[in-house]
Amino acid sequence: MAQPSGDVILGAGSRLDRVGWSALSYGPFRFFLAAMLASTSANFVYYAALGWYVLEVTGSAAAVGFAFTASGLPILLLTAHAGVLTDRLGARVMLLGSLVGMALATAAQAVLAMGGAPPYALVVALALGLGIAMTVGAPASVAIVTELVAPPAVSSATALNFLHMNVSRIIGGLVGGLMLATTTPAVAFGAAAALFVLAIVIMARMRTPGARPTAERPRAALVGPLLEAFRYAIRHPTLGVLIVLSIAPGAIGLSYIFMLPVAAEELGIGAAGLGILMAASGVGGLIAGLSLESIQRRVGHGRALFGGLVGAAIGLTSFGLAPSVPLAIGALLIVGASFLTFAAATVTLTQALAPARLRGRLVSLFATLYWGMMPVGALLVGLVAEATTGRTAIALCGAGLAIAGATAFFARPQIATLSVGRDGLTLSGDLRGSGAEPPSLSA
Repeated sequence: MAQPSGDVILGAGSRLDRVGWSALSYGPFRFFLAAMLASTSANFVYYAALGWYVLEVTGSAAAVGFAFTASGLPILLLTAHAGVLTDRLGARVMLLGSLVGMALATAAQAVLAMGGAPPYALVVALALGLGIAMTVGAPASVAIVTELVAPPAVSSATALNFLHMNVSRIIGGLVGGLMLATTTPAVAFGAAAALFVLAIVIMARMRTPGARPTAERPRAALVGPLLEAFRYAIRHPTLGVLIVLSIAPGAIGLSYIFMLPVAAEELGIGAAGLGILMAASGVGGLIAGLSLESIQRRVGHGRALFGGLVGAAIGLTSFGLAPSVPLAIGALLIVGASFLTFAAATVTLTQALAPARLRGRLVSLFATLYWGMMPVGALLVGLVAEATTGRTAIALCGAGLAIAGATAFFARPQIATLSVGRDGLTLSGDLRGSGAEPPSLSA
């Protein structure tokens, strides 16, 4: 990878480096982070508006779950292909295309909501359209960090990239909840569209001084390159289990987001309370993210990964069983911190273990399983909530996540020993089956 140069305001040993924020020394990364902050805030405003709007129109938890299933289905089906296109066309191009599509889909949803109670199928169709646009940029939003910063700052950039999601959850949750409590879903959808436009403006000014598409990148059909990445993960079981483990948070854990409108109704706190619930998990992630890079350096990325899973399982179960609103909010603080820790550690390890030619595709496999399985989780948790309650469904998600984490640990305990060095390239721990081990240690 060509080393990013210029726009570096501070070097190693600086205060930013000491607190794990060395990626902020790079001008292109700062532009990227600002654009992602605007666009992800837009996403959370949109999620709050969509869930509340569908619940108002239909009164059904299952209908809420199905709407989010439609929005997330493209991530499951198309993310891997988007990863191939990212390798081919470059991350910045894919991100700009994604942002334009999301702005258009959200603006259309705002216009539709102005008409009162439109056909449910039309609401779902627009949610599907936004999901397709989001999928176009999903792998690029993760893989681009290697183009924006030098190798020693990649771990920092990855942690900050996930940290912005929690800051955005706070902004988007509070803004969305306030708008839904004081205005209408149409206004909230319109605000989300405006934030997407702001992200487009910022991203258009960003320049990526790192790697560019080359003639060596795949030009064949999409299936072949994806199979190559899949076969590589199968041949190296530590990497394979690391990626497959992402199914659990995607299909079981993260689906709690979609039931928060239902949970807010059950708790009797309304639209304003929904905003607080969404923001609470963001605050938890923010608190964890402020020191995440330093924590990962001390305990190792593998241990941080499993610690995140345990924390998320405890938080989700506690939220479902909490007897009061303050305790429920406290549980979501744990959930936000834990999911950030898991995701950042997993992506850092995947990028470090992946060969350069397969990095975009292997990261896209992670994105497919982590974010792509969310529509499956949305459908399942919606059906369970319809038969029981929204909070019961969320508590069961926590229990399932604990079982999945324990299974992965006993299947491949080597993962818990892995750690990425400060240079972003050096790996330590039990490297058997990782693809990075010396030939004599291959498993």
